[in-house]
Amino acid sequence: MMRGKKVGLAFIATVMVLVLLSGCSGGNSKSEDGKANAGPAEGDKKVTLRFSWWGGEDRHAATIAAIEAYKQIAPNVTIEAEYQGFDGYEQKIKTQLSGETSADIMQLDLPWLQELTSKGDFFVDLKDFSSFDLSGFDSNFLNNFGQYDGKLVAVPTGVNAYCMIINKTLADKLGIAVDTQWDWDSIYEAGKKLHAEDSSKYLLLADHAALRQDMITMLKQRTGNQWVNEDYTVGFSKEDATASFEWLHKAMEAGVYQPIGESDLFFGKIDQNPKWINQEIPMAPSMSSTMLSLKTVLPDDVEIVTSLPVIAKEAKDSGVLVRPSQLFAISNKSEHQEEAVKFLNWFMNDPDAAAILGDVRSVPPVKSAQAAAVAAGKIDPAITNAVELGLSHAGIVDNSIANNSEVQKVLEDIIQKVSYGKSTPEQAADELISSLTSKLEEIKNR
Repeated sequence: MMRGKKVGLAFIATVMVLVLLSGCSGGNSKSEDGKANAGPAEGDKKVTLRFSWWGGEDRHAATIAAIEAYKQIAPNVTIEAEYQGFDGYEQKIKTQLSGETSADIMQLDLPWLQELTSKGDFFVDLKDFSSFDLSGFDSNFLNNFGQYDGKLVAVPTGVNAYCMIINKTLADKLGIAVDTQWDWDSIYEAGKKLHAEDSSKYLLLADHAALRQDMITMLKQRTGNQWVNEDYTVGFSKEDATASFEWLHKAMEAGVYQPIGESDLFFGKIDQNPKWINQEIPMAPSMSSTMLSLKTVLPDDVEIVTSLPVIAKEAKDSGVLVRPSQLFAISNKSEHQEEAVKFLNWFMNDPDAAAILGDVRSVPPVKSAQAAAVAAGKIDPAITNAVELGLSHAGIVDNSIANNSEVQKVLEDIIQKVSYGKSTPEQAADELISSLTSKLEEIKNR
């Protein structure tokens, strides 16, 4: 797995082709018309597969429609849908994996993979199955995010970029420019001004996960390095952390962000936050894959656009995060691994599947699938714009240690203390370095 390097121009160019071009990928698991061959289902005997994912209503509806369409391809295969919101999903998956009761096919989040692969051999190596066509995926993207210990244990569900999602209709009404490149000073001043004029309004919609990403972005921009190093050490100084926490503290005090005690009531489901629905917050720093759910809850005449996230003046690295929306993996305890692989191959590669799924998991990672979704009018130009901007300004690729959920939890806990005013920026910096050093040492010695 690639670790600790900047995204090179060759990688960006390759993935840009993946995302932007409409060429069709080949492979011996495709028919002459470009459709993914499902193949006969284990001698035509009845097979039942479980498929688990999280998401919003649009993702649920599209995924269920795709499952229904697959019945025409493989009528002997029944796929049981297990879906929910994000809240509680991670713990459910980890419990099921440890108890050997997980679904055959499951959607995972990137931070969980490093932890799960270090604890056990839970997933099949997709490279072992000739029925799964990898030719349309960018190989660097697969290696960076799906390969562990030489095994391809997961594939990306989509190309996802951290961006600014903007209710342009509301921003125009409030006199907030949407065609600007925000830096930390300008975003602070705009948020402070908005909240001072109307205390019911905040500039930025963010739960603690978004605040964590903003903090990581600030640290990368200040240092030009990983915030957690490959050798399990901290990648920033106390000065870097203090400055970042100072900005967060003053932003919370000025009402740039909605108070975390309110926003975290909608953790993992920010589209359900009444402040967003009632158009009292115009901007959301978030992953491009959340744009559809944020747009759906607003009136049809509201225009949503995307732009780059906040970038520091004279930043040493852009800090712009490009990563998989989520990942799909297949349980190595599945009794029907070959059939699970065939379904996943169809789901990821087939143009009919792509036309159904569209952008519910951001921009498809397979170029032929992306072309089919575009042709079907199922990809919002704002999502494409977010991914294009992300790829063209991509920062350091997070290593697997930085993506570890336990490591990220350390930062989240301290962010909440600062946000609630229970820790000063300097105290928070000391605690972050101390707690992170201890956690990294623990993970290293397992």
